[in-house]
Amino acid sequence: MSGLLSRLSSRPRPGTIRGFSLVELLLVLAIIGIISAIAIPSFMGQRRRARVIGDAMSNAKTLQMILENRKAETGLYAAEGTYDWTVDGKAATGPALLPTFTPQGNSKMDYTLVVDASGLTYTLTVRDPNIDGGVTAYQTDQSGKELARLK
Repeated sequence: MSGLLSRLSSRPRPGTIRGFSLVELLLVLAIIGIISAIAIPSFMGQRRRARVIGDAMSNAKTLQMILENRKAETGLYAAEGTYDWTVDGKAATGPALLPTFTPQGNSKMDYTLVVDASGLTYTLTVRDPNIDGGVTAYQTDQSGKELARLK
């Protein structure tokens, strides 16, 4: 009988059952809203950065393959100089070089190829003019070594 009494005494009385108040629910919604307002733009920025880096690396590898083919045929990557491809899609400046290279992807970037005097080494730099006025998105050399990458 004492077991039955203890169970009856531990049951809440009618009218004393409480849930969450409207104020508590609104407070939780406000906190979720604030966290979302901070996190979502950051997430979207990271997605854009990843897309830019991916496009830069992909186009740099394509250009490197073209340069390797040229070196296999002629013995040199190119004549000494600086070659530029710009956002507006203009061909490289300087002597005719790689007329087959057309940047792919949605990111509009500038490509700069600097070939040294021997014609056997180069540095390829990819810049995105839409991020901080032209920050380097990716940089590599003839060995394929990554020299710089957007952080």
